[in-house]
Parts: sequence; structure tokens; C-alpha cells
Amino acid sequence: MQSTNIIRPNIKAVAEVTDEQLKLFTGAWLDATGSTLSASAAAGNLAGLNEINNKLTAVGEGLQAAGALIIGTVSADDPLDFAGNWIDGAGAATSSLAAYLQYIDEENGADNIRLDILGDSLQSMGASISALSDYSTGETGIAAGNALQGLGAGLEAIGGTYELREKEEAQLLNTVGAALQAIGATLNAILVTRDILLEVNCRWRSVLYKNKKDSQPKLVERL
Repeated sequence: MQSTNIIRPNIKAVAEVTDEQLKLFTGAWLDATGSTLSASAAAGNLAGLNEINNKLTAVGEGLQAAGALIIGTVSADDPLDFAGNWIDGAGAATSSLAAYLQYIDEENGADNIRLDILGDSLQSMGASISALSDYSTGETGIAAGNALQGLGAGLEAIGGTYELREKEEAQLLNTVGAALQAIGATLNAILVTRDILLEVNCRWRSVLYKNKKDSQPKLVERL
């Protein structure tokens, strides 16, 4: 009973997730969800199913923007990481706006494509900057995820320029690029979740070890 009473007051503190961790978790999974929606829309376009894909892309890119900007609010010592997240978020917001304009106004398609190219280029730049920052601090897994997102967004930007020139490879590049972004974002979300769970587990182990150690003298006194 004594050991249980010792542990109970610590349960909340041990299981508590910090505000920074909550922002990282929320932002990472919003980004992953948005990237997956955008990849689904790109695959639908490749298959010739174009009815709601612009709307789906607008939602997906909007979620990516929200996720990147939430992560951008996390305090970081590295200005590269801060800049990368905000540039990525601005790019995703731009692409979301382009997809929405394409959905409601197909007559100005060329202008909307140019806006989308700008958004994809910003996303590629932002994700690449974040990848460089993460790699320099030893976070190779997150760096790989951001590098995949940067490559994917770059391919989408190239696909946009091909689309303006009415080249057949445009949609394939867009689909592959969107898929790479989804893979990279999902990888990052999984890694962020794993790191948070590992930290909570370490807290539990520390508390259990401390309580076990504190209870030993009391057992000796009883004997």
C-alpha cells in the first residue's frame, strides 16, 4: 500500500506531455494527414477522376500549412529550423489557395497553376532547410522525412511547369511528388510520436526505480 501511495501522486507528472511536445505531435499529424489527402487527390487526377480533386487538394494543403505553422511555433534554438517550418507553411497555404481557386474558377487555370508552382517551390525550400537543420543536430530520421518532403514538393513544382507546357509527364510528376511528401510527413509524425512515448516511458522507469529504492529501508526496518 505504501508504494502505491508513493506512485499515485506522480502519475500525472509522469504521463504529462509538455506544450512543446503537444504542438509537435499535433503539427506532425496534421501535416501527415494533409499530405496523404493531397497524394490521394493527385492519384485521382492521374486516374482521370477529377471531380473533387481540386477541393481535396485545397483541404490537404491547408492541413499541411496548419501543421507546419504549428510546428513553427515550437521554440527552437536553430533559426534554420524555425525559418524552414514557416517557409514550408507559407508554401502549403499558397498551394491550398491555388487549388481552391482552380476549383471555383477553372477559366484562369494558367494563373492558378503558376500560383501552385510558387507554393510547391516554397514548400520544397522550407522542407529542405528543415532537413539541413535536423541533420546538423543529429536528428537523421526527421531529416530524412523532411528531405523526402522537399524532394516531393520540388517534383510537384516541376510537374506544374510541365502542366503549363501541356506535357504528358506533368501528372505523373505531381503524383510521385505528392506521394513522397506523404511518406516523408508520415515518417516524421511516427518519429515524433515515438520520441514522446519513449520520454514518457523513461519517466515511468525513473519513478518506479525511485519508489523501489525508497521502499527498501522501510522493509528492512520491519524485519
